Amino acid sequence: MPESLGNLKTMNELTFLKDLTFAEIRDRLTGLGEPAFRAKQVIKWIYQKRVDSFDAMDNIPKTSRLRYRELFSIAKLPVAACIESRNRDAVKFAFDLGNEDGAVESVLLYDDDRRTACLSSQLGCGLGCVFCTTATLGFIRNLTQAEIIGQLIGINDYLAAHGDKLVTNLVFMGMGEALSNFDNFKRSLDIMMAEDGFNIGGRRITVSTAGVVPSIKRLMQEDLNIGLAISLNTYSNQKRNTIMPINRKHPIEELVTIACEYFNKTGRRVTFEYVVIDGENNTPQAADSLKRLLKDVTCKINLIPVNPCLSNDFGIPSDSSIDRFSNQLHERGLSVTIRKSRGRDISGACGQLGRSFHGTKAHK
Repeated sequence: MPESLGNLKTMNELTFLKDLTFAEIRDRLTGLGEPAFRAKQVIKWIYQKRVDSFDAMDNIPKTSRLRYRELFSIAKLPVAACIESRNRDAVKFAFDLGNEDGAVESVLLYDDDRRTACLSSQLGCGLGCVFCTTATLGFIRNLTQAEIIGQLIGINDYLAAHGDKLVTNLVFMGMGEALSNFDNFKRSLDIMMAEDGFNIGGRRITVSTAGVVPSIKRLMQEDLNIGLAISLNTYSNQKRNTIMPINRKHPIEELVTIACEYFNKTGRRVTFEYVVIDGENNTPQAADSLKRLLKDVTCKINLIPVNPCLSNDFGIPSDSSIDRFSNQLHERGLSVTIRKSRGRDISGACGQLGRSFHGTKAHK
């Protein structure tokens, strides 16, 4: 019978395969006398067919399967809740982390032929951005490799159950700062990109950061062909200090420099995420300042209307206000896109994750 990942945490005698790299799985199985190809079979069953019982692995000898059950677990991260947007453009998931941790949230976004999974990397966040509900939790803990990957498996299970295509794109823009959980983020990413794993190419993956510059430099050393989004959100250090405390450690000038370095190293332009707060950072003065700041940087600006959240009462810009500011930036020679807020009605849009199910046992 399938096991619960939440219960697994007390079962120390079992090794949880979803917390291992492919090489580590291969070493464990060959150490049992299994042929080298067996690891490939097991990996495909876990990640491509998404089974949670060794009994389902019908191309593996029964004697091997019985032995695996005594040593390993392939439990899934339990889905505590699943809420669909009225607009049918988003689905929010709560995944049960077990014991007192409650749930972590992630979102499935629909956009034409794309199915994008917005994944969380931490429970809570310690960076204190004032426009983000997750920040009100503070930092609780990093998610494990299995908990990060478990969100993607759960979302793919949902899509498969609805006869839909599986996830095509990944964004690490959910709860937490992915690059501050670097090792588990990178190990999870390796599995997501691997042909025997989820086989999602780097061009379809983006990681977002509030601007933790040392971690961005570490990311650059990995030679990964993934997109980088940096949350800029305003045009001066004085203003950014008030909404993003991390700016006191890594000011805007550092972000501009690292964006140029990232492009030079990877050939991929950085996206500067810009949460638009009506009357605060969408003025002509803001447009002029952004031109001076970014005119020599190969980048694009992604405008995101601020969403209602527990930590603020900022003015939400109208569509016409967003369009006007976008046009002002275009006129100044900057590359701009506007992100449509999907999932706002289920508190699944940008900045809204983190309070719906935390600390409670939600139900389907």
